[in-house]
Amino acid sequence: MKIGNIDCNRIDSRIKIVKSIFKPFQKQLNKITRLCEDDSFDYWDTIYADDTEHLVGTAFIVLQNYINSSISDLYPEMKKLHLKYSIGEKVQGNSKITKIELIITLANYYKHRDLPSELHKNTTRPLDDLNIEYKEIYDINNNNFHHRIGSNSPVFNGFSMLSEKWDFNDLFQIIEEWRENLWITEQKKGS
Repeated sequence: MKIGNIDCNRIDSRIKIVKSIFKPFQKQLNKITRLCEDDSFDYWDTIYADDTEHLVGTAFIVLQNYINSSISDLYPEMKKLHLKYSIGEKVQGNSKITKIELIITLANYYKHRDLPSELHKNTTRPLDDLNIEYKEIYDINNNNFHHRIGSNSPVFNGFSMLSEKWDFNDLFQIIEEWRENLWITEQKKGS
């Protein structure tokens, strides 16, 4: 919908809602981090990691929804949203994976990690590229495995790659810049 020459989807009204959803998440994450620091991280593996993975994993799902909705705002007819994930800054200098791809990957990993089947290749490829372990092998032939959870979860390893201090504000900056670049790129095509 347009008002004058302004496309209403161009205005990012969704980010305010996302940020408000994250306020209690960040508060809880900070609280857990302080508790772990006070205990020299002695209880991270045994007490805090599993619950914290749920908090951080859910946060990545919210970001995934924001990303997909942002693509749909600009490209309402697009069926293959994943084609826009590869736009933007790479996670690491020699990596092929963008920060947006990693956010999507971590959301998908968290959603499907408890399933007994193999993860989809679009989830494993970025993890492999970034050398993030995601399988716990538990037989001698390497045939049986489960996906890593808790303190060994790719959710934490990936979050660390996106934000050294585990600050959701770093993730907001990534997604806001990415969204803005999508629009700028499209406007340049139209010029």
